[in-house]
Amino acid sequence: RGFSIASLSGCKLVTIHLPWRAGAPPMRYLLVPHGKSAPANHPPAQVIVVPVRRVVALSTTHLGYIDAADRTDSLVGLSNFKTVNTASVRRRIEAGRLKEVGHASSLRIETLLALSPDLILTTATGSIYDVHPKLAEAGLPAALIIDHLERHPLGRLEWIKFMALLLGTETHARTLFNDIAHEYKQLAAKTAQLDHRPKIITGTPFRGQWWVARADSFVARYIEDAGGIHLWPDIPGTGSRPMDIETVYERALNCDLWLNPGTWRRTGDALATDPRFAAVRALKKNQVFNNNKRLNPWGGNDYWESGMLRPDVVLADLIAILHPNLLPDHELVYYRRLGQ
Repeated sequence: RGFSIASLSGCKLVTIHLPWRAGAPPMRYLLVPHGKSAPANHPPAQVIVVPVRRVVALSTTHLGYIDAADRTDSLVGLSNFKTVNTASVRRRIEAGRLKEVGHASSLRIETLLALSPDLILTTATGSIYDVHPKLAEAGLPAALIIDHLERHPLGRLEWIKFMALLLGTETHARTLFNDIAHEYKQLAAKTAQLDHRPKIITGTPFRGQWWVARADSFVARYIEDAGGIHLWPDIPGTGSRPMDIETVYERALNCDLWLNPGTWRRTGDALATDPRFAAVRALKKNQVFNNNKRLNPWGGNDYWESGMLRPDVVLADLIAILHPNLLPDHELVYYRRLGQ
């Protein structure tokens, strides 16, 4: 839902729909193949010559597809080396072929200017921490990937089609998307007729607030497709929303499972966060699972890297957690039960 593509005189016009700018014009990118000229009188848009050859990625969520498309050789900069898991990207880091460029308030504009990238892939939420306005002020070309605001995990995956237009790998992305979507839909069909659906709480408090997935978020859809009940059907919209801790705690008390509790690795981490969590049913029954099974030595989480490219595997993990009898032979890939 977040972007659309139109053909225009041998070029592609990509429109990014910004949900936080009600009534404001969308972002547009005119993708012009090397050797061609932009069509006369084209709509107002940022012109990007494709395929791009020098890329900076400011989020690990971009790396899964760049690696799958065999285009890691186009990377010249990353936000933070410690967050990276992808083997091909780590090899470029170790070979000294990439530069760290920081993020948000610590973004190193001088380093970016020296790299002279064809494109900087970034994300946005509509907040003061978005970096694309700062990049535009510096004359640096950037493109928004706001897949996190999609309603469906496959909608989030579909942003690889936009990335493929930038990288020149359209056929690859189309085939990959179709294959993964097929697997995802087959898995979701296994839970469609279930009568018993466990109640799921997600997230954990942070700085006095508890960010919960909204009813139309891709997280809520994961829970539905895995055969669970999302506890916040009354909060419309995509993404997440900060809530009062006491309000969330009240609903969490009788939930059957607890997913994605931040950086927790053991049940003791939950009690250290708030001793009241000892009364939560899911914690008492040791039914707390976190998506941090695949961490690198610096704590970088591969769920936010290769996991963004494989919603089918994430869904298989969730089904195996919620309804083990449906996938008895599945070994969890991204999720792990909290240790004692």
